[in-house]
Amino acid sequence: MSSSAYLNMLNAMDDVVFDVEEALENQIGLQPLPFPGMDKTGSAVCVFFLRGTCTRGILCPLRHISGEKAVVCKHWLRGLCKKGDQCEFLHEYDMNKMPECYFFSKYNACSNKECPFRHIDPESKIKDCPWYDRGFCRHGPLCKNRHRRRVMCIAYMNGFCLEGPKCKHHHPRFELPQPDASTNLRKMLSGSIVCHHCNEVGHKLSQCPKLAAADPSLVTRIAFQGRRFDPVSLEQQRQRPLNEVTCYKCGEKGHYANKCFKGALAFLSESAQRTQEIRQREEEGQRQIALEANRRFGFRRAGEVLR
Repeated sequence: MSSSAYLNMLNAMDDVVFDVEEALENQIGLQPLPFPGMDKTGSAVCVFFLRGTCTRGILCPLRHISGEKAVVCKHWLRGLCKKGDQCEFLHEYDMNKMPECYFFSKYNACSNKECPFRHIDPESKIKDCPWYDRGFCRHGPLCKNRHRRRVMCIAYMNGFCLEGPKCKHHHPRFELPQPDASTNLRKMLSGSIVCHHCNEVGHKLSQCPKLAAADPSLVTRIAFQGRRFDPVSLEQQRQRPLNEVTCYKCGEKGHYANKCFKGALAFLSESAQRTQEIRQREEEGQRQIALEANRRFGFRRAGEVLR
């Protein structure tokens, strides 16, 4: 048999489908995962999931990929990602989709010569100001976007340019620029924030101008504490006067324990022992009152028989 005849015989077998090909295509004999959340990095993509007909769900041993994922998961690179197929980042080692290097983006320098993350030039991330390209930007030199000086095309300004998009001069755009998503989100959030001090919308308590004018030190203390502030309990948050403070080391009033002038052996003083005796008597009296109340109203502990 000649080679041409043999090739013709092979070409005539294009319609032949083997049983193993049909089993692989229909996922016959594919066993589900023993438990969900297992790493399926080396597995193939589930064809039935792309069609929306996969019945195995989270126990499917094949990968369920949804949407276009543009950035590699930094936790998956260290083997610590627990989301699996539900992760919104890419579980695949692709140098073109690696996340940005934190140190290079923050300090403009990275000491790791074999850094796997992308080093993006900060100048390339700055966008051109659409208002400046239109003709005027109210922010001036303080604008966060780039103000690039260009030469206007005289022919385009008069109405028509023969060069079109290939013109070496700038063709300005006169439509109003659309606000970015961060600006819209900031406006939406500022409209839902209510100050707990003046009850006005648009700012937090730590940024309230009325509170800053009344007591600037209070604003600093609130921002440092970093917790929710309640103006009703403002008097409770203030420190008590020293004449009402009792030192638990020496038992005397007028100072706190961290500023006790009697040192580490202050608990051996007579005033400390006297304070300890008074505290013990008060605790004993409260215990007697509780026992009397239990005896009067018939309360008893578990296993205790009422006599």
